Amino acid sequence: MATDKLAALQAFQAVAQAQSFTKAAARLQLDKSKISRSVRELEQLLGATLLVRSTRSVRVTADGEVLLRQVSPHLAALEAATEVLTDRVAIPAGEVTIATTPDIGRDLVAPTLAGFRARYPDVRVRMVLSADMVDMMRAEVDVAVRVGHPGGNTLVARRIGELTSGFFAAPGYLKRRGTPTKMEHMSQHEGLWPTPPRGQKSFAPGRTPPEPAIASSDFGLLAEVARTGGGIALLPTFMATRDVAAGALVRVLPEFSLANAPVYIVSRAIKTLPPRVQVLRSALLDAKLLG
Repeated sequence: MATDKLAALQAFQAVAQAQSFTKAAARLQLDKSKISRSVRELEQLLGATLLVRSTRSVRVTADGEVLLRQVSPHLAALEAATEVLTDRVAIPAGEVTIATTPDIGRDLVAPTLAGFRARYPDVRVRMVLSADMVDMMRAEVDVAVRVGHPGGNTLVARRIGELTSGFFAAPGYLKRRGTPTKMEHMSQHEGLWPTPPRGQKSFAPGRTPPEPAIASSDFGLLAEVARTGGGIALLPTFMATRDVAAGALVRVLPEFSLANAPVYIVSRAIKTLPPRVQVLRSALLDAKLLG
């Protein structure tokens, strides 16, 4: 009801100032009949005639002049306040939460954050790192980088590439234990990889992986064990790139191709995202995280 009164007062002010229902309707971008109806309802509510209408002109009555003087400063202040708020909301500011796995967060997302913060210093970033898929609504997550499955139908997912994996080991380990040249040789080595879910063949179609010597869903932990000579680790290739370049790890069975997993950037519907979330989502897309 308060909103209806406000709209009626704005309609009355526009007509009184323009001395025309047609011009007032154009200014407010409303139908002329709606403007006329609002003013008529306001007059009925106040029990006073505010405007005298004729076929060619509109004249403000004495009561209308009193009301116009009373409401005009308040309506002007209200309009100014909403303009300030609109400008403020349009500037990216506030906190944005990203959810992803520890490995993607550390190796792919983290390198983009310094540049993002330099460009948008009013946007704070909170990272939620978990090997499990995070419930975006429950955890109040704005953007997620997900592997394998984008999530529910209410979310918008943009595929950004595929995650590739391979086997890596330290040169010292291979010198001590030998380098496998066939998958059958892997059972003779210290395996470092996650235990796949029951029924899942993670290495190749129809092939059950050997039991790992050390099992963990944290690839960072497996990489550290491999770097210290603890075995042959199954790692996302993006994680091993720097270690291979530095000579700390060597690719084992490079011809062996593991099933690739799609990677998505996930959010709510784009039109509903506040500016701070939109700019972060765009920054992650522009960063081409997987090359």
